[in-house]
Amino acid sequence: AGISRYAISSQSAVIESGEVTPVIWQTRKGVWAGAAPCTGPITSQWFVGATADITSKGSLNLVNSGLGKAVITVNVFTDNGAVTPRDVVVGANSFLNLPLVSLAPGSKKIAIHIKPKSGRVNGFVIDERGRGLRSLGGDILNSTAEPVKVLQIPAIPQQVNRNQATPHTLRLYVPGAIDARISAEIRSTDGTFSPIGINGKVIPNQKVVEIPMKIKMAAGKFALHISSDQPILGSVFTQTVVQGKSDFIWSTHAPDLQKFTLATNGLAPNLVFTGKEIRISLDLLSSSGKTKRVEIRGEDIATYAVAASTRSVTFTNISKATSGAALISSKSGSGYIPLVPGSVLTKSSIPSSNISVLIP
Repeated sequence: AGISRYAISSQSAVIESGEVTPVIWQTRKGVWAGAAPCTGPITSQWFVGATADITSKGSLNLVNSGLGKAVITVNVFTDNGAVTPRDVVVGANSFLNLPLVSLAPGSKKIAIHIKPKSGRVNGFVIDERGRGLRSLGGDILNSTAEPVKVLQIPAIPQQVNRNQATPHTLRLYVPGAIDARISAEIRSTDGTFSPIGINGKVIPNQKVVEIPMKIKMAAGKFALHISSDQPILGSVFTQTVVQGKSDFIWSTHAPDLQKFTLATNGLAPNLVFTGKEIRISLDLLSSSGKTKRVEIRGEDIATYAVAASTRSVTFTNISKATSGAALISSKSGSGYIPLVPGSVLTKSSIPSSNISVLIP
């Protein structure tokens, strides 16, 4: 109570936050930064991103917040296909750190699926890279729940340096048994258009595929919408420069926005919304206890900069087929989070009693 920013000294923490979704903001001072919403126990998690080649210093972190041991099946996929699945055991109320290079040694393009067989489990992927003593940046890779036929990536940062835009790479994975044919649309303040080399492309199933994206437009933010005839997973890798240092961001899929409250104290995120007709009410709670309502209206894309003094943002009155994400910047680097509720009420059934159990 009374704490809005809490430093975590160990590698995992369990927080009972009620209806508010906390955000973890992780930095390696002056090197890289990343963000992720705290989430409740999951039944399935996909991570499309990161690398396991010689530059990788990243890891898959598995957290078991239950009172019994957890058994988790970890499936890894590369551009050559699936790697043999492995079952991992995590002790009660503990965490396990698995280096990415141990999951698919030497693979540059990977996707990870974790599925618990037992236990209260969460997974987190840290994608940190370096070459020798030189850092190449890092990020926290946000997860998605299940493959979808309409992939919405609301917030992709666009930097322009000396008339050259920083590069983007689209990574896709089709988990089914049939190849997928896709089409894509970019939505930005400069207009809506189709990126070159994506429309009509066939993505082979069960192989991780990357497509370079050459986007020529002014600095800012844009959204990417991908339609597929088969369920698909994807994310966008964007190289960034922060105070002359190289960093990167993984922008991931965000499902349709729903009512929830996001903790934002000190983060000052830039909220980005995408949809055909965007209508959202933001209820802002400041650190002084005052509340303020902001109405967001727009077509294709809309943005709003949240002040650092804002303690939380509640999203209400949301239009259909609208999704959102937040971009966060600091002196150490940049981060991305999809706007999804992480804290949800857990329901359990009430056991039924029968007198015949006691009196045969």
